Amino acid sequence: MAQSVQEESIDNQIKAYVSSLSDKNKQAVLTVVRTIAEAEEEAVFEKNWGNAVPLEKARAHTLETVRKRFNERDRFQK
Repeated sequence: MAQSVQEESIDNQIKAYVSSLSDKNKQAVLTVVRTIAEAEEEAVFEKNWGNAVPLEKARAHTLETVRKRFNERDRFQK
């Protein structure tokens, strides 16, 4: 709980600082923030792919699921 108060305080400090900047400097800050956000998104994406299910395991799971669905369909059609 104390951490969220601290984060809000930091957010408020950033907002106050940015609001005091000229339009040109606001755009510069926005560009930096976008770059950081894109880098974070890319890092998360790469981390998720690094921990992804191996292709052969995914293929086997898909085939198993398809076979199961066909068997269920055939059972209900009889």
